[in-house]
Amino acid sequence: MLKPRFFFRTTNAIAYRYCNASLNKKWATHRHRLWDEFNDPAKSRIELLSNVPSSINRDQWAGFVAYRLKSSTVKSCRRNKEIRRKQTMPHTSGSKANSRRRHELFLKTGKNPTREKMFIETHRRKDGSFVNDEARTIVEQIESTQGNSNESEIFSDDIIGKVLGKEHSGRVRCMGMGAAPSNTFKNIKQRLNELNHSSSSFGASSATFSYLQQEVTHLKSQLASTLTALKAYMISKEGRVPEQFIGLFASQPHPSDDAESEPTSPVDVRGSSGSSYQNQQANT
Repeated sequence: MLKPRFFFRTTNAIAYRYCNASLNKKWATHRHRLWDEFNDPAKSRIELLSNVPSSINRDQWAGFVAYRLKSSTVKSCRRNKEIRRKQTMPHTSGSKANSRRRHELFLKTGKNPTREKMFIETHRRKDGSFVNDEARTIVEQIESTQGNSNESEIFSDDIIGKVLGKEHSGRVRCMGMGAAPSNTFKNIKQRLNELNHSSSSFGASSATFSYLQQEVTHLKSQLASTLTALKAYMISKEGRVPEQFIGLFASQPHPSDDAESEPTSPVDVRGSSGSSYQNQQANT
């Protein structure tokens, strides 16, 4: 019962942003209800200040009353009230957050719901009827536009954007709390860059592979030349290849020099010079 409400299968940053937005919303709702309960237009400022709720510090209550009675706050409240009065299209979500409803639809269908799917689900009753004629008209526009589009990605000019218009700052329709244009939509430049990157990635990877092949061939050639020179140097100085280096020359990449045909066993080739010295003594 608790897991669907408090379990986040997402990044810490997104979960933090959602929880922070949820706390802010609940705190604002609590302040609004508190003022509705204790405010009385018939009472004076002194009477409001003296009517302190039992769970609130007197100084905090005095600051809260002063804020609510400010002319700018009163003006803002009246403006918000007028805006709410103009909202003539209710929804059927109740207290359930859109993020929870989106997750439920994902579990039901196996894919993330689009914004148009969310709009239809939240403005249609269980019996199939819509909340009002305005919602029905919008859904008809969505369905007619949806028939000519196969887009499932969420961006500013998707079906909802075309039917309902541009989003306001700080929120995205049908996406729930915490969603904003800056963290939800991909701008057109980014989308074009992704397309260009995907179309050129194959050619770039082929060129890189060819270059790496050439580098490997060049390094193998250098290594073979170095080992050949080292082996010749050891034989000229020591008369043999020391035991600890036998394995190194045995795995030499490209044997192509006559010196590499010399025996790699620790045989002392100086014996030939000693034999020639003995032959010279015998001849004298």
